Amino acid sequence: MVKRAALLIVMLCCVCVPALAEISSSVKLTLLNTLATMDDETVSLTGFGTGRLTFKSSESRNVKGQLSIDTRIGDTATLDLSRAFVKARFPGFRITIGKDTVAWGEGVFYNAGDVIFGAVPQTADLTAEIFRDDAVWLTSVYIPLGAYSFVEPILLAPGLNISTLALNPDASPPSLGDAACGGRFVTKVAGIKTEGGYLYRGEERTHNPYISLQGHLLFDLHLSCSVSVPHYPESSGGRVDPAVSFGLFHLENLSHAGSERISFRIEGLFRPLEDWAAHDGGNTDAVYAVMLYPEIAWAPDGSLTLLCRSVVSPVDCSALVVAGVNWNVYEGLKLLGYVSVQMGEKKDLYGTGKDGGLGLAAGVQYIF
Repeated sequence: MVKRAALLIVMLCCVCVPALAEISSSVKLTLLNTLATMDDETVSLTGFGTGRLTFKSSESRNVKGQLSIDTRIGDTATLDLSRAFVKARFPGFRITIGKDTVAWGEGVFYNAGDVIFGAVPQTADLTAEIFRDDAVWLTSVYIPLGAYSFVEPILLAPGLNISTLALNPDASPPSLGDAACGGRFVTKVAGIKTEGGYLYRGEERTHNPYISLQGHLLFDLHLSCSVSVPHYPESSGGRVDPAVSFGLFHLENLSHAGSERISFRIEGLFRPLEDWAAHDGGNTDAVYAVMLYPEIAWAPDGSLTLLCRSVVSPVDCSALVVAGVNWNVYEGLKLLGYVSVQMGEKKDLYGTGKDGGLGLAAGVQYIF
């Protein structure tokens, strides 16, 4: 009798809890057909898409939760849990636990202050809405110190391969020595946003301090500097790796109502210890000392946007250029079109004779 009563209580909880919880859900689908030239002078046609299913809690002001599942779709599909976190507000501080993104430093494309994910985006897709959308398992604490100041200590757990542990229960879990930890401090000095921080990477055994500045002088300007210093330089064979990134952004309203706008952005990355000379051989994966990212976008009205983006390698005089159109034809529905060109020789970082030297993509994005 007691067991039946307990089972009834559990069933009632399972029914009532979803009804009480306020959860908002959304789906974003981006579907593209792409034509591209290949290095063997053939033309490929591919259908590719991405999707994100997101659940967010909206019941409490003090506690927020989110679960997002990403999929990449071709003839087959892959799934990835891109967000899974809980944020809680307490008197005097806020805490985040789970898998979430972290925005350290300044920069949309190049960001030397991002010592967590790197100065260069892990996926440099120039058709993407957001270049830096990576997430990591973390525990962070946000402690406000004033209107424009706060400190944020952070702990990043090493990667855990659930599949490996499930197939082999005797497999060793990640070591504490492979974790990463650090923090940052943000304030305003003479109207300039000033950010400084440090991250120790246990897996690479490196110390990574950085500083970022962001202000406005006719244009929005930012500068970030970082350096990676090996903990054991003699035994590990590592080297000190400095990086500097900078950026300029300006948005101009071309009509009194603000419906017509044009924006300009340029960002650069300077890594003085990387290659200063173009590679003459077949090494097309070179890391050059200077890279640039220019962008221009024009919105003649609130529904249509024309843009041109590029990644430029001044060392070998090559570039990847993408021009696109984004038309919000109905609520939640956008028509997308992109043309991409790699300018350079085949031995360069970008070249017309390489895979994807010329490309044409068209498709839709739908949010519901």
